[in-house]
Amino acid sequence: MSFKCKACEEEFSSEKGLHLHLKKHKMDLATYYTTYYPRKNLLTGDILPFKSKEEYFSKDFSTKAQLIKWCLQEDKKLVKPYVLKKLKERVDLKNLNHGPNHLELKIAGLPDIDVYKHLFGSYSKACGQVGVKPLFNKRVDKSFFSEENDFENLKIFVDTREQQPLCFKNSENLKLDFGDYTLTGEDYNYTYIDRKGEQDFKGTLSGGFERFTRELERVKDFECYLFVIIESDLNQIYKKNRWGPHKSNLNFIYHNMRVLTHKFKGHCQFVFTGNRENSEKIIPKILGLGKALWDSDLQYYIDKNGLD
Repeated sequence: MSFKCKACEEEFSSEKGLHLHLKKHKMDLATYYTTYYPRKNLLTGDILPFKSKEEYFSKDFSTKAQLIKWCLQEDKKLVKPYVLKKLKERVDLKNLNHGPNHLELKIAGLPDIDVYKHLFGSYSKACGQVGVKPLFNKRVDKSFFSEENDFENLKIFVDTREQQPLCFKNSENLKLDFGDYTLTGEDYNYTYIDRKGEQDFKGTLSGGFERFTRELERVKDFECYLFVIIESDLNQIYKKNRWGPHKSNLNFIYHNMRVLTHKFKGHCQFVFTGNRENSEKIIPKILGLGKALWDSDLQYYIDKNGLD
């Protein structure tokens, strides 16, 4: 395979050789690709900005908001094959057996679930057209967002190793096999919560990945389910990582989160609550509803309906 310089027609055996050659033309990569391979924003018609070659040729919009706006206002006959193509590319690229969940679509910059619902009637139908079923395919139990429940009176057992335990109306310390919170007695339903602050989350999915994988293996062996509750959100994590003194490889962390979510389908999902107060609100509900939430994309419904 050869790579030809569009400026002078000289050929190279590698792309790296071509890129080094561009210095002779006093061109950087951005100038070269936007000049000889101009790509226009499908919404605005402007030339797309160049950040990297991979991103330049994989995206058709400058922002996720532009993608969503185009999907909702453009002719469906044009949009439907486009979004199906993007979904199929994701499934094939990551070798997925199930359609991406809400968090994965969001992190990957793909159309969100509501766009697929708008175009195809349901996300399940869209996934079906690319040969997979959604990772989560149940609606959330209505009582999750209802104030007419008695979840706060449930007795919650807190693992004795939990260093910064949340405060609940009725709780007791107990050493757990995994996770930080669960119910016992007649209320026990094989559902556990693993609470993580932002730094703990990043550490667990980087240096602690193998240990956490073994923990999820035990969850699966016991036929249980672990909700991993993170007391932050994607925007907070991105901003702190960008401007903070200690940067993490977020792409690697989110890759590992996706791997675990798919590998342990039926036994695990990650939920970002934003802060400790929100975690205290939803943990009793998650534990109380238990198995009714195992196959629901909880993050999707939280982002859609809020926690107030």
